[in-house]
Amino acid sequence: MPLRQRKLKLLFDMEQLAVSCGRGTGIVRVADELLRGFASSHDIDVYPLATSNRGNVQRYLENAGMTGLEKKLIFMPYLRKTCKWDNPYKALVAKILSGYCRFKYGHHLKNYDAYLSVFSPISPVVYQSPLKTFAFVHDLIPVKFPQFCEAKFARKYRQWLEHLAADTVFVISESTKADLLSFRPDIEADKVKVVYPGADKKFAPVEDAARLAKVREKYGIRTEKYILAVSEISPRKNFEHLLEAYAAFADKLPDEKISLVLSGPVRKGFSAVADKIGCLEKYQDRIVQTGFVDDTDMSALYSGAEAFVYPSLYEGFGLPVLEAMQCGAAVVCTDNSSLPEVGGDAVCYINGRDVGQTADILYEICLNDAFRAELKQKSIRQAGRFSWQKFNEMITKTILENKK
Repeated sequence: MPLRQRKLKLLFDMEQLAVSCGRGTGIVRVADELLRGFASSHDIDVYPLATSNRGNVQRYLENAGMTGLEKKLIFMPYLRKTCKWDNPYKALVAKILSGYCRFKYGHHLKNYDAYLSVFSPISPVVYQSPLKTFAFVHDLIPVKFPQFCEAKFARKYRQWLEHLAADTVFVISESTKADLLSFRPDIEADKVKVVYPGADKKFAPVEDAARLAKVREKYGIRTEKYILAVSEISPRKNFEHLLEAYAAFADKLPDEKISLVLSGPVRKGFSAVADKIGCLEKYQDRIVQTGFVDDTDMSALYSGAEAFVYPSLYEGFGLPVLEAMQCGAAVVCTDNSSLPEVGGDAVCYINGRDVGQTADILYEICLNDAFRAELKQKSIRQAGRFSWQKFNEMITKTILENKK
């Protein structure tokens, strides 16, 4: 009987999960799904890695029900600080720390086969080791649209990409791949792999009228019919456009009570949406901001909407669009960046600067039952093209094919 080949030993950078404790953006969802996939893999032996004191890895693993990984936790303090290049002083400190970390961790790193970072920059110490390196680039927002980010973060992110030297770079859309290769034409195109995320299976159509009504009541939605938007409320998400379009749509239907529901946290210091709502006095009682919504309620919120609208000006992928489609929502989204890859022919596309067009499409969906039903059926079919299982299988296959 042939000997069973040993598992590939993978160091998994835990920074994003440790800081968020598993709750947060699409990047956090990607990291969480990846770690769960590796933890149950027959081919990969995953080792959670903490490279700084940020966050709490143990707490994340406990909350995620993966306490079995705690005994495999690797801690390499200061490794994260070797990626500081944003000013001469930090660059000097990073250089000194790199020498220290090579001396302290160099021999230890040789015990593993590969290193994966879902977001954080990979240390030069790791690049100089025998490890195969794998990194994710989710989008190039700080490069293409720095006005949507804090200036300090945009500068740091640009430097991260300039120093990116992973053996394989995973991106979550063809759009992001094109953006990355435009910024870094020196990277070989075949080293950049497109891997589409999935949506959790808990996002599924809800038809129970009592459950739908309970969720509306919980989040202060006073009308049975509503239009839904889900996202962090920030400049890039373009909610001011949606508010103007909603007002134009509602003006056409003075006797039809359809609310607009904005679901998601407000970015600190961003008041433009609140200011815009304040100007729409006529519709104050129909515009609802829910803040954070429990995942257990999201399927009902998506399913109960007359239309789901995603007016973003740029996305690396656009996970809420996929979640909404998987719940069978009639989806409207902008026609830019990665969103046509996600929506395919199942959604209505809009120009995120054309208020009249958005209002007209909302009118058509909300007033035309047959058209809305057709969109809902298309959503379910399109969502079936994506899954976390496919995502994990492709990444695992790529890592195994490129092992040292």
